[in-house]
Amino acid sequence: MSGLTQRGLLKGFATEADIKKKRDEISQKMIKSNREYSIMKKRKERVEKNKKNSEFSLKSPQILEKLIRSNDVEEKLLTTIEIRKILSVEDSPRIQEVIDLGLVPIFVEFLKRNEKVQLQFESAWILTNIASGTSEQTYEIIKNGGVEILIKLLKNQNENIKSQAVWALGNISGDSSKFRNIVLEAGILIPLLEEIKKSQKLGFLRNAIWTLSNLCRIKPGLKSEEWVLIIPILTKLIFSDDVEILADVCWSLSYLSDGSGEGVEMIIASGIIKRICELLVHKDFTVQTPALRTIGNIVTGNDIQTQIVLNCSVLPCLASLLNSTKKTIKREACWTISNITAGNPMQIQSVIDSNIVPILVDLLKTSEVEVRKEAAWAISNATSGGVKEQIDYLVREDCLLAMTDFLNCSDIRVIRDLLEGIENILEIGEKQLLEGSKNKYVLNLEKIGGLEKLENLQYHSNNDVYECAIRILERYFGAEQKSSSSSELDGSKIDTDENQIPVCKFGFTKNNNI
Repeated sequence: MSGLTQRGLLKGFATEADIKKKRDEISQKMIKSNREYSIMKKRKERVEKNKKNSEFSLKSPQILEKLIRSNDVEEKLLTTIEIRKILSVEDSPRIQEVIDLGLVPIFVEFLKRNEKVQLQFESAWILTNIASGTSEQTYEIIKNGGVEILIKLLKNQNENIKSQAVWALGNISGDSSKFRNIVLEAGILIPLLEEIKKSQKLGFLRNAIWTLSNLCRIKPGLKSEEWVLIIPILTKLIFSDDVEILADVCWSLSYLSDGSGEGVEMIIASGIIKRICELLVHKDFTVQTPALRTIGNIVTGNDIQTQIVLNCSVLPCLASLLNSTKKTIKREACWTISNITAGNPMQIQSVIDSNIVPILVDLLKTSEVEVRKEAAWAISNATSGGVKEQIDYLVREDCLLAMTDFLNCSDIRVIRDLLEGIENILEIGEKQLLEGSKNKYVLNLEKIGGLEKLENLQYHSNNDVYECAIRILERYFGAEQKSSSSSELDGSKIDTDENQIPVCKFGFTKNNNI
């Protein structure tokens, strides 16, 4: 399998599975880094770790007495507040102790106490913190009927209670696909969207859109009839001035566009592509990141979808992002451009005309390894679909030099892709030969020391790399294929690190304690 096909960006050749696999690999670190942000931004209540908290013991035999059998509502409230404080301690909140005491069903019941607003609020806060724990701990809320009651609280007249309820539901939804589906089946979507439409409270809207993004994020994705209800909300809120809301709206759109042709068409039909492109240069990278991911997902589609994005002046925005101080942004921008250069010659020319190629070459030469890989794919993809004049331009901009210099990369897929790109360039040169002349790109490769680098790959431990190098050497340099297998050669085998990025649990949970 060629490098481009393995990458899953060469339109019309890569399988859907290839595309999804590569996109998932690229996104893991990016999503992981934003997980921390999603947690922190939702922790609006900063509770000091007060020494008084230590004075209240969960082991006190009076706790159940105060919470269940006491007729004194104020006593119930004060005890609930003390337990909330314990669960709001930043380090090691004592969630399991509260569960083991059998207190979860008590606080679920307190949610029904409409006559005691503060008790409802504190109980919702406690359940929010419990839902920030493990799946087993979160399930205690589900098991005791907490989800249905929390959904009912979305229509509560008290904004604090409503906001806390949606926060708790966001934590539950963000745990897993199983829990997300339970929340959906309990009927969260319509009341949530209705409250988002009419709410003027920033705090509630932030929590609600964050919860909505968690509902959208979990795989398998939402049904098309659910997205039809959500899209109008996102279309309106994408013009918000609030950074947190903008970020979560864009993340929701990125989930809709991820691997779904129907989702991409929905976004295009909504008429917000231009706005998403504008957000690529937003001052806050937490907005840039999901906006970039959305655009990157869209341009993995067909040429028509890609052209719609190009028509919204996306390339100057992407060029700007290539100079970002954030490694993840640069990497993602390169990935997005590589999907564009995997398109037709007109789209490749658009990238050339935007003066992006010199920036890609510089990144391929000098940037972090992760960024260099993406820049390599962007350039190599252009060699596959580019016409003669475009290949000439790429070589003049030192693409061939940058590509050969990166052949020492430890990623087998990148090496294969670079070799295929080099082969594409040499093939174009072969088609330009005049009688008695020599391939000008072969001469260029010899001049820059590329021949030696290709020869070194004859001793590579990976068979695909070995065979590709031999094929290039035989055809364009007259080299004879080595008879010995790479395993029999003593040369300097290049280390091959094909370790995958570990998959993390992305619960996007939050806790009230910070």
